[in-house]
Amino acid sequence: MTETVALQVEGMTCTGCEQRIGTALRRVDGVRDVVADHTSGRVQVRLELATTGPGAVVDRVTQAGYTVRSDGGPEEMKQR
Repeated sequence: MTETVALQVEGMTCTGCEQRIGTALRRVDGVRDVVADHTSGRVQVRLELATTGPGAVVDRVTQAGYTVRSDGGPEEMKQR
């Protein structure tokens, strides 16, 4: 079963940032697809839920040097 997670990410300023986030997230087991858009600050990630969860996505984006904001904040994403 897959789920698409949409994140609002602060700090993406160019296509290089999109690529950096995309590369970092594709290295997470269970991530099937990543679409990052620096103009809107949005990142959409399709996950294989049996392998990983949204918390791993939030952690990886943070490790890459960006700040994640969602409707309920990063803590809500980690709890899903």
